[in-house]
Amino acid sequence: MLRLIESGRNGPVKPTTIRESVTSYLDDRFQCDERGLAGLDRWSMERIRRENRAKAELVEESRDPVGHCYQNLIREIDAEAQMGIFLPDHALQAARLRWLNGEPGVTGRLDLDVPRIAPTLFADEARRSGHDLDLVWITIHARFDRAHIEAETSELILMHLSASEDDAADTADELREVFYAYHEERIRRRDHQGGPRSRSSRTGSVEAEVHRLDEGRGCA
Repeated sequence: MLRLIESGRNGPVKPTTIRESVTSYLDDRFQCDERGLAGLDRWSMERIRRENRAKAELVEESRDPVGHCYQNLIREIDAEAQMGIFLPDHALQAARLRWLNGEPGVTGRLDLDVPRIAPTLFADEARRSGHDLDLVWITIHARFDRAHIEAETSELILMHLSASEDDAADTADELREVFYAYHEERIRRRDHQGGPRSRSSRTGSVEAEVHRLDEGRGCA
């Protein structure tokens, strides 16, 4: 779970600004991430830093910072889930996403279907890939990593704006539950498969589910 409070040499330390939190988080990911982010070139790292600091500035300047940040989080977790459903070991089993296994509509088994659906969902990459679909998997991992970074920086910003850090974490968890289930079901329906029905389908649409979360947090 993301936290604003970190252990410092003289005890717990809380970053004083939103941008300080974002910069600290990104620096840590670039230095310690074992999934490939540490291997980015210096220019790419700096571009990601600039874009996320700019995002923080826009939130701070907004008339409704919480609502602005929440809309960012919705968009970013949506993008994360579109790739994360294919990465059970990389995403669903990660520390922040492990709880998703067993949730309605989230099987963590769509990676087994990638060889069959890649020519449709990742047509260009599949055509240029070898038998192991190397470019398809590189694309999935890269898109997931970028969307996940964006979502976590928005969650950190929301922690600064919320009364409790847990409020921001709960919001992100609920959005992931909705979008991971929604996108898995979307893939299965497109492929004419069965599989568990997600909560979003039972209420009619993912838009209805997100709107419910909006109303619960006063962001509608």
